[in-house]
Amino acid sequence: MSAKRVSRDDVARLAGTSVAVVSYVINGGPRNVSPERRARVLAAIEELGYVPNPIAQSLAGSGTGTVGMIVPNLDNSFFAELALAVEEAALQSGRLVFIGNSAEARERETAYVKSFVSHRVDGMIFIGVSKQMSLQFAVDADIPVVVVDRSNPHSMIRSVSIDHIDAADAATTHLLSHGYDSFACVTGIESTFVSDDRMEGFATALRREGREPHAIVRTAYSFAGGVEAWARLREGTRAVLPRAVFCASDDQARGLISAATADGVAVPEQLAVASIDGTKQAATLRPTLTTVRQPSEVIARAAVRRLFDDSQAELHWEIPTDLIIGRSCGCTP
Repeated sequence: MSAKRVSRDDVARLAGTSVAVVSYVINGGPRNVSPERRARVLAAIEELGYVPNPIAQSLAGSGTGTVGMIVPNLDNSFFAELALAVEEAALQSGRLVFIGNSAEARERETAYVKSFVSHRVDGMIFIGVSKQMSLQFAVDADIPVVVVDRSNPHSMIRSVSIDHIDAADAATTHLLSHGYDSFACVTGIESTFVSDDRMEGFATALRREGREPHAIVRTAYSFAGGVEAWARLREGTRAVLPRAVFCASDDQARGLISAATADGVAVPEQLAVASIDGTKQAATLRPTLTTVRQPSEVIARAAVRRLFDDSQAELHWEIPTDLIIGRSCGCTP
């Protein structure tokens, strides 16, 4: 006879807290937990050997054969490619994928989580719109969750992503190698850790060379966000433009290059650009985009595997990246 599985109630009892507090610690929110309570919960988890997000009932043959995936914006090239890759990976495991587009709205994100829980999906792949993830209902329902791309470093939910700081560092370091004299950063809005991490990677590369940023602009991870970033660079610097720009996403880079070209600024002759994502559109852009590639197929397979295989103890899986050299940086590959 197998031993009784440790539950969140057991953890709460040992830690002297409520079950809700245990869930907040595991989920990284939505409510803050004091450092003292958090330490007690983590100690209880370690002592009891509690594993958050257990394997769903699907492994016992009583699941629904479905996976729910929530993405922040299906207009984003990388998220669209990743969703297709997840669908293919899930099909190979005999499961269908329901996709919810949260449109960068937390209320809509929460509604999708609730809907997927009510439909008893076998697992959930989640890309959040903010630092506070809307996963409480999934955690409470013991539905396996894997966070992709926009992980929360304070959460105990399994995650799969690249190292965003290293990726931004690599792209910026490559721009620095060209000997340009001024550098700007276009990153995402402040609501996500990934935006902060990619900005930090940019800043780290500059600090290593004793440089200061020409400007830092925060906009949406979209083509329109790139257009907006160019307009703000033109206004904020009084027509003294940076020689090179690191964009935190391919879509931002495409928008920025389009707007710069429309203003008569030649890329890369007058403005060098590098980014992160490595989407298919980056290779068809003119000039071709220099970008750090996130391998969407590898990320998708890892995320699906993590949903239904708890043999790996690590909470976070880091996926390697590649620097893809195009012409936007000034190279002639």
